[in-house]
Amino acid sequence: MALKKWIGRIHLWLGLTSGALVVFLGITGCLLAFEKEIRYLTEPFRFVEKQNKPYLPPSQLKAIAATQLNGQPVRMLEYGSKGRAAIAGYYDSVAYTIVAMNPYTGEVLKVKDMTKDFFRIVLKGHFYLWLPPAIGRPIVGSATLVFLIMLISGIVLWWPKNKAAIKQRFSIKWNAKWRRVNYDLHNVLGFYMSWIGIFLAITGLVWAFDWFADGTYYATSGGKKRPPHEHPVSNPKIPGNTDQVADQLWAAHLANMSEKESITVFYPVTETDPLEMGVNHRPGTYYKVDYYHYDPIQW
Repeated sequence: MALKKWIGRIHLWLGLTSGALVVFLGITGCLLAFEKEIRYLTEPFRFVEKQNKPYLPPSQLKAIAATQLNGQPVRMLEYGSKGRAAIAGYYDSVAYTIVAMNPYTGEVLKVKDMTKDFFRIVLKGHFYLWLPPAIGRPIVGSATLVFLIMLISGIVLWWPKNKAAIKQRFSIKWNAKWRRVNYDLHNVLGFYMSWIGIFLAITGLVWAFDWFADGTYYATSGGKKRPPHEHPVSNPKIPGNTDQVADQLWAAHLANMSEKESITVFYPVTETDPLEMGVNHRPGTYYKVDYYHYDPIQW
């Protein structure tokens, strides 16, 4: 059997087996892509009226938030860009609760259990199909890998045999029967969308499989090995006043920030965790953030 016929069969069966799951990942991915915009429309508690006075320092907002968390400690405190509420939160492997406050007055605007949040539920479906991560992650990753193979095989099948066939590959014969129009739509639009799909599949596989992430890093870094994450360690033998130092660090960073940036204070969870400051230059995104780690006694 000719190579293209084999590739055609592979393309057909892979499409049938992975199609439904890929559609599900596409829908949930679209929802997550517009999460920030949808939240701004449906969660008014995230906005406050701008005032011509300074924010309350982290120690005061932290104390207010702690009264709303049923005895759980505040793990993080985010000051958004101008006009945004301050968000304090507690999280662990099971629970996740946020407290929205007016950063000027300390007024509690909303206490929300994020384990029941719509986008949190969508995220777990997108990553794990609402299964335990050890089960759901490989299933999602395998479907994405099948989708990538299907895209590549589709481009091979699309590739014109000669110059005369090139025009046909880039045009839709609208006056033909519906089967031919459907075939042309699949071929022509599929070719253009394949390149976007390949990019999305590759980025998804980096999240799904460590071996794929290692291989991608190796291929794109000129043969370097992906370095493991090494979290900074604070000296547990030298106690420091975490709240006082957090206020000082927050004020120092805030003085050098624009009104469009946000800053988050991450409080130590264990005795060896440092005090962490995260400055987000484009709030609502994750790719343009600078993190600073401090040993309280050494600052």
